Amino acid sequence: MIQIIRTFVSLMLLICVNAHLRAAEKGKGLGDGHDGNRSSISHVITLYDEKDVEIKPNVSQPRPISMRNTCGKCHDYDAMASGWHFHSGSTNALSGRVGEPWVLTDTRIRTQIPISNRGWKGAYKPSDVDMSAWKFLKQFSSHFPGGNYGEMVPSDDDEDADPEEFLRWPISGTYEINCLACHHADRKQNQSDAALQAARENFRWAATVASGLATVKGAASELDDFYDPETEYEIVTNYDKSRFDANNKVFLDIVRKPPSNRCYYCHSTQDLQTPGKDEWVHNEDVHLASGMSCSDCHRNGVDHMMTRGDIEPNHKNPHSSNDYLKAFDIKKVASYSCSGCHLGNESGVDAANKMGGHLGAPIPEHKGIPPIHFEKLSCTACHSGKLPENKTSRVRTARIHKLGLHGRHTMNKQLPHVVTPVFAKAENGKITPHNMIWPSFWGLKTNGVVKPLPPSLVREIASDALGVETDNPERINDWIELSEEQIGNVLKLIGEFYSNESDKDKVSPEAIYVGGGNLFSLSDDGKLISVPHEAAEPYKWPIAHDVRPASQSLGSNGNCADCHSQDSPFIFGEVEVDTPINPGEEETVPMTQFGGLDPLYYQSFAFTFLFRPWMKVVVIIASVLIGLVLLLFALKGLDRIVKMAGKNK
Repeated sequence: MIQIIRTFVSLMLLICVNAHLRAAEKGKGLGDGHDGNRSSISHVITLYDEKDVEIKPNVSQPRPISMRNTCGKCHDYDAMASGWHFHSGSTNALSGRVGEPWVLTDTRIRTQIPISNRGWKGAYKPSDVDMSAWKFLKQFSSHFPGGNYGEMVPSDDDEDADPEEFLRWPISGTYEINCLACHHADRKQNQSDAALQAARENFRWAATVASGLATVKGAASELDDFYDPETEYEIVTNYDKSRFDANNKVFLDIVRKPPSNRCYYCHSTQDLQTPGKDEWVHNEDVHLASGMSCSDCHRNGVDHMMTRGDIEPNHKNPHSSNDYLKAFDIKKVASYSCSGCHLGNESGVDAANKMGGHLGAPIPEHKGIPPIHFEKLSCTACHSGKLPENKTSRVRTARIHKLGLHGRHTMNKQLPHVVTPVFAKAENGKITPHNMIWPSFWGLKTNGVVKPLPPSLVREIASDALGVETDNPERINDWIELSEEQIGNVLKLIGEFYSNESDKDKVSPEAIYVGGGNLFSLSDDGKLISVPHEAAEPYKWPIAHDVRPASQSLGSNGNCADCHSQDSPFIFGEVEVDTPINPGEEETVPMTQFGGLDPLYYQSFAFTFLFRPWMKVVVIIASVLIGLVLLLFALKGLDRIVKMAGKNK
């Protein structure tokens, strides 16, 4: 009987284990569900390395933590890897609303190129500039969430891969999704340390060091190509033994909703009009100042597809990207846009969503504002970003300018120059505030298609002509002036290089330079010519933060002149043109060019507002006079009626 019971229990355990494994295979990890209890789960867990071996701090040469093997024990790592932050390097990357790009800058060759694999207009794919996953990491890993390019190791049969990369990947390891970068609420979590490890090419160690659980000595970038990480130990991991309990488990302060401080590391913006010591004068986004967090609006499920606030209750496709919309449950997601939250989502899944006023959000009345404004303007046009001034100003962003790095690897990047706010038409046809950069790069035009050249190749071809080796400490972190003579000389060198490389039967591509909104090339007689070109148009992306209080919105208190005056910066402001060609000379273009507005019409329309106060007085006086006339006739009529009534008696 006992043997039968033992057999039965063993069989049941086997069935349970098999069920759990099958559930995990289907994408449902043990920790991915929600049983309805809103309290946080206490994570006292065992850590695992990339070999799926339990980490013990007392053993000799312990390996760093593997997020895939540690978090993946309870959560579906592959499902997370399909999320918005982690899939942009894939061949089926979703596009959606245009967003902030990575920007490849090279001061010496006067280059700044917006980079994205999402197919956004004006941005170039990493492959367009010969940027492999390895090169991408070396360039942009300071503000990188892991996964994605960090795990795109070339296969053994990849003939196009750089042979050196085959040797470097095993030394540095993969850069797995760093779950702790968002979900670890411990104040010891320090992404600046992750950036330092990435700069040393210690990709497999980045998450471990940033968590505060261990320190690492050594740099993969300093090791030779034939270093063997399995038998040599030049990089040493030292765990804080006090963090491990008697069972070698560690408490991690994991939270479901990431603190806003975690988001800020990659999503901060610095106003360069009041930087540094005056930073304290800036106000935070009104939502955060009121106690909300980023994740109250930017929510996600197990798939980590963040709601971006760009899908509104009207369900119209604003991006010409059906695949993007299919990735979301629109009826739910639209409730977390500006209008869905404040005004309600008529297609919401429950009555509360349809009513609006989420989380105590005020329901605006917009008294006195004609409905046409809501058809032509986004919510952010009036409520978000810097209040417009006569000329756009500059900002720096955390990802583009590598803000938030502390210690010896602190940077003070000035390029690219990001100008804001630019009121331009977004993909949904509404005028929206944007950040904007002007691309500058050397490239080729083939059959009318422009593509940039890899900066390393430009250095190889035209190092002397561009003065790459010349010291210029005054402008080393900003534009170095580029003359038209230099442009012509470099274009000749690029043209000669490709005429020698190309087949005689094929037409050689045309060497070009893009800068300041123009495309430069050489005429048949060798003279430099410049023309406006689509490839030279600025790259711009909508901004939604920081949101200002309603009392500081454009048009608040019925002040139409915020926009409808002849000197309104909202319509008639000037947008800076940024270029290394004579950078000391200020050049601007009118704001109306980006908003698609007719300046003559809006000047005339604004002119009518000068007489509106007079018109109100005239209307009031006329109304009083008409009222008196009507009263007079009414009294006369009453007198006539009284007299007629008297005669009838």
